[in-house]
Amino acid sequence: MNIVKISTAATLLPLACALFAAEIPLGEVECLENGDWSASVAVERRGNAKMLIPHSVGEIRPYDWEKFTDGKIIVRCNPGWGMTYRMLALLNEFGDSYAIIQKGARFHASFLSAKAKGDGAKEIILESGYVPVKGEKFSRALPFKSMVIPFKGGWFEAAEIYKKIVADEQYLQDARARNFGQLENVGFWFWNRRTSDIVIPPIEKFAADSGVPVALDWYWWHDIPYDTSYPNYWPPREGVESFRKAVKKLNSLGIYAQTYINGLSWDMDDPSWKEGGERCGKINREGKFVATAWNRFSKHRLAEMCGDSEKFQQHIRKAVRSVVPCGFQGQYLDQIGNSAYGGCWATNHTHAPGGGDHMVRNFRKYLRKVQSENPGVHLSSEDCNESYMDIFDSFILTSPSYERFNGGGKVDFEKVPVFPAVYHGAVVLFGNFATMSGIPAWDPKWPDSEKWTDEKDWPTLFPDQFPVELSRGVIWGAQPCAHNFRIEDASNPSCAKLYAFMIDTARFYHANRDFLLKGEMLHPGKMSCAKKTVEFLNRGTYSKKGEYSVATHELPVVFYSIWKSPSGKRAVILVNWSCNEEKFALKTRDVSCEGVIPALSWKKVEF
Repeated sequence: MNIVKISTAATLLPLACALFAAEIPLGEVECLENGDWSASVAVERRGNAKMLIPHSVGEIRPYDWEKFTDGKIIVRCNPGWGMTYRMLALLNEFGDSYAIIQKGARFHASFLSAKAKGDGAKEIILESGYVPVKGEKFSRALPFKSMVIPFKGGWFEAAEIYKKIVADEQYLQDARARNFGQLENVGFWFWNRRTSDIVIPPIEKFAADSGVPVALDWYWWHDIPYDTSYPNYWPPREGVESFRKAVKKLNSLGIYAQTYINGLSWDMDDPSWKEGGERCGKINREGKFVATAWNRFSKHRLAEMCGDSEKFQQHIRKAVRSVVPCGFQGQYLDQIGNSAYGGCWATNHTHAPGGGDHMVRNFRKYLRKVQSENPGVHLSSEDCNESYMDIFDSFILTSPSYERFNGGGKVDFEKVPVFPAVYHGAVVLFGNFATMSGIPAWDPKWPDSEKWTDEKDWPTLFPDQFPVELSRGVIWGAQPCAHNFRIEDASNPSCAKLYAFMIDTARFYHANRDFLLKGEMLHPGKMSCAKKTVEFLNRGTYSKKGEYSVATHELPVVFYSIWKSPSGKRAVILVNWSCNEEKFALKTRDVSCEGVIPALSWKKVEF
């Protein structure tokens, strides 16, 4: 490979402090019809503007602005799935862009929204809001600082502004100061499911073939079917002694491991619900439980718990105390990271009905109890978030695989790594839904009649999907991961190149953790390379037998990011995920380089 560095800059361009002097004040706080408090300001939309939305790592969405009528909501973000960090931005095609930011709101039931002002959305109303508890005296000031900041640039410039605003927050200092222990040495994760005879052999083989320390996020270890009968996890489905023996083997192999437990949900259709579930459930504004039947076979409704749910929390704490002593280094608590927010309108809880900050504060107390009862164990949860990032040591992501969750058709939006640009090094990110075989895991406790019997050669039909999903997370600074990796995948001729790429990815990431685990993301500049339309198999855990769709997305064949290590070294990280050798040319604030990169390969260029 021939890579030529053309030029380098001595320092980063400074973030203009004048942006803060130009801060646009929001209007007076108003009490809305539903009792929420809100302050807003209208800004000009220019050209083919897009919205930068705080979904997971970050997301850029285009809109057909002419279809918007006056007052129509463009996007509304609440903490959790819709707001993992507290910034929403209008990215104008030319002229100033605008970011609306909340500072000090990470415990509060808050929201950010954008609405059209005038038909055709010539202006955009940026709104910062708060959901109070019942009886809370209305104030002309929100209980946290809100600001609108004009800036020039795109998603990374918005991230720079937000990074500067949260830099002095205590939660960030605490998160950066902790010891991640064995997590720091992980070179590859496996998101595997079912009993140890299925879960461990492929991981053992990969660890031996790659020579890299690996980690396991172990789902479906419990006797109950997935998404049914929560929170009754113990005993393990393979028996206690076999389970403990399996964990002992993981430890002997040096594999970091954690198990799946849902830290938020109780099965409303399980007999245990009558033993206190109704008292623990989260109640919405309409007076109903917040519940979803994820499992399409059992159709059991999983109800989300309020932070004031002592009986439920006792169940989970007992389950963790049963599992962890078997020898696990970590414990995964599902859904808390992306769903334990907002308000609860129950009238029989200890908190006042409504929003406020009781939900997050009570969940944090619950998590602190789990920590104190399991000293030295690393806690993990679902998706990026600010509210719990000083408690959870790691977050699992599905966003590197976002095309497969689009429902098919052309993908016209883009995930961008705002959260890593702001918080990289303060919490470990890992995960994706990259499945080498294209076959999701199947729980044998589900109906046999629903299991797929006519599997196709998915790796041949969708050759680019696995390398795209695998490499994208690494480029964002997440530890690499594969989902439902089976022992037969390592020897499948259709997967030979993909398996080799897995090994190369693990080795490359592990060798460059100084950048990709601990580094600071630098300005991405502009990449010139070929593009390719990639087809993505849309098939999930609960897809119906024989049913799938195909999504398409035009992507650059070379993914990249730029990092500064704690020691001050700087490097461009590049990956060619395609099956052909590709040319590239990159120009950034700090470096210009160009060259050729072989198919399915990684490259680091220090400067």
